[in-house]
Amino acid sequence: DESAWFVEFYAPWCGHCKTLAPEWAELATNLKGEVKVAKVDATENKESAGKFGVSGYPTIKFFPGGKKDDSSAVDYSGPRTASAMAEWAR
Repeated sequence: DESAWFVEFYAPWCGHCKTLAPEWAELATNLKGEVKVAKVDATENKESAGKFGVSGYPTIKFFPGGKKDDSSAVDYSGPRTASAMAEWAR
């Protein structure tokens, strides 16, 4: 898939992840048709989490449009609000 993706790596027990959940859902709505938004349970997908250097939760990665490889992921460390993340992704 050559679409741009915004991916949250989370753990089900993580308090910060639970706090982010409504903003992440709003982000998906805000970016619909522009950027794909996904969540990956890092406790169930340890290989993917390890491949992208996930060491804390939530970890947010952006994958630009076009061909992807392991090095194409960009860390997102800005404000964790739907509006700020959407603006950054655009």
